[in-house]
Parts: sequence; structure tokens; C-alpha cells
Amino acid sequence: MPDPSWQARQQAQQAHRIHQNHVRHHQELHDRARARHTGASRPHRPASHGPVRGARRGGRVGLLLLLGVAAVVHVALDPELRSTVGTFVRDLLSAVQSG
Repeated sequence: MPDPSWQARQQAQQAHRIHQNHVRHHQELHDRARARHTGASRPHRPASHGPVRGARRGGRVGLLLLLGVAAVVHVALDPELRSTVGTFVRDLLSAVQSG
């Protein structure tokens, strides 16, 4: 029969290893959460090499959106232009609906 002090030491070492693994796992999760929060690059994604075509397109979409909002505001502030645009939209809608 094994020595009780040897068994206790083995159990303590095993508990210590389990605890260390738990702490390591928790720290990895914490590090990943911090990286997501701070916007750090993720190791499983390839590094970016220069401008990406989609990023430039995003700039164009933003510019078009800004121009569209500016046009709507301009039309909303000018009553004569608002009437003209309203008539144009109604005529266009009726032409589309009629086929």
C-alpha cells in the first residue's frame, strides 16, 4: 500500500496542475477579450498589406451617402425645389407603375 504522505503529495501536485491550467485558460480568454476591446489584430487573421479595395469603396459609399443627405436637406429647405422634385417623383412613380 502506498505511503499516505506520498499520495497526499501526488494529489496536491495534481490539484496544482489543474489550477494552473485553469488560470492559464482564464488568462487567455481575458487577453482575447482585451484584444477585441482595444481593436488589436487577431492572430488568426492575415496581416493587412496596404490599402484594400473594399476600404476604398467604403469611402465612396460614404461620400455618396453624404451627398444624398445634403441633396435631401437642400430640397427640404427650398419650397419651390421641393414642389418640382415632388412632381418629378410622382411622374416617375406613375411611369414605373404603368409599365
